[in-house]
Amino acid sequence: MAKSLLALPSAFALLLFSASLIASSFDNEGGRYRLTALPDAVLEAERSDRMQLCDQQPAGRYVRKNELVTVTVAALPSGHTLDVLVGFQPMWGSDLGQQEEQLDEGTTRFRADQDGPLFFRFLAPAAHSDSQAEVAVGVSGGRPLPLYVDGSSRSKDWAIELAAHAAAPFVQFIGDQALITLPTEVHAQEPIGDPHASFAAINEVLDLQNALSGFDGSSTLNQPTRLRVHYLVDFRASAKDREGFYMYATDQFIGMLDDNTTDLTAPDRLRQEWGIWHETGHTHQQNSWTPEALTEVNVNLYSLYVQEAFGQESALARSQDGEPSYFDKARAYLARGSDDLLVDAADEDEDGLFVRLVMFHQLKAVFGWELYQNLNRHFRAAPLPSDATDQHKADALVLALCALTGEDLRPFFERWGLRVSTAASRRLDVEAYPLPKRNYSAIF
Repeated sequence: MAKSLLALPSAFALLLFSASLIASSFDNEGGRYRLTALPDAVLEAERSDRMQLCDQQPAGRYVRKNELVTVTVAALPSGHTLDVLVGFQPMWGSDLGQQEEQLDEGTTRFRADQDGPLFFRFLAPAAHSDSQAEVAVGVSGGRPLPLYVDGSSRSKDWAIELAAHAAAPFVQFIGDQALITLPTEVHAQEPIGDPHASFAAINEVLDLQNALSGFDGSSTLNQPTRLRVHYLVDFRASAKDREGFYMYATDQFIGMLDDNTTDLTAPDRLRQEWGIWHETGHTHQQNSWTPEALTEVNVNLYSLYVQEAFGQESALARSQDGEPSYFDKARAYLARGSDDLLVDAADEDEDGLFVRLVMFHQLKAVFGWELYQNLNRHFRAAPLPSDATDQHKADALVLALCALTGEDLRPFFERWGLRVSTAASRRLDVEAYPLPKRNYSAIF
């Protein structure tokens, strides 16, 4: 099997990837805040061609239904918008969303229509998404919940805050790149012993996945986002629904179960946990080269990248309980003849999903991880429209990879079952992209 060195980000790049360094200040006890503007999650999703990350900042307070809340705003910058929100985005199987109240300069009063924690959404104007202007906010009403702010909360003070607000329904943690919200009873059962160490491990995973996404700071398009990944326990999912997922990624948050939070928060477990890498990978996965049938396939490139960076054996090469490895199964798949990868998604078949992942791994083995970094940069510069069909996405993927490798890769993808349309084939300059001389089937 051909091997390539993992292109780890440089120290300079790691600094870039932590570009969301916390600038806001949170006095949840006194209800006083100085918030730094963030870009709009919808616009950031369009810029990076992926799902929405979290553009909300926690207040570290919660309210009860019908409670009166007073919010005072001072020095709201021109063109910026500020809202206060109660509760959470809709979770699995639940339509209940957030109550949202627009805030203007001066005082705004509103009555909560549900129980829940408070969040702020302070957004820069579209034309100045890099703005880091500040606004002062005061909140009267509700009660504090424990809020850990990485880099400023000291261990002794954090222990005191946890004890003082033990009756609060939630515990929250905010770091440079991640926000974590846990029901209090979940945190009591599986407490985060060292939140700073937890965030260091989470940042390590996010830095690696940003690196694979090609966020190298080389241009505005390739700047890492200042938004966060919000890891949230889905406490609304029914017992039946809970049987259907381990975690899930959706706009604004990743939903966890109450019994798997330590896969995220315990550093030793996070460095072994494919499932967290996978769901976090969905927050980086680009829309333009992800046909529906490959949604649960190419996302695992992020898991493979993290796994390799941590010095672990590839999941594709492992043989468990004497069973063939996924490399072995991929050889058998190719020997019997391929399926149509745009039709046979094999969504519930783990073997099928990982066999298809070998297709992407073969290209990595020849061209290195840089190929996928360049692919992400390519589609940020030239994303497909939101209504692109799966065939259009497949065509765009194959043609982009031909351009990036300088080879006509159509026969390679044809063998796997990812077939480009006749129209797309006509657009390929076969003189510029000759057929590859290497035997890709011998790579794994």
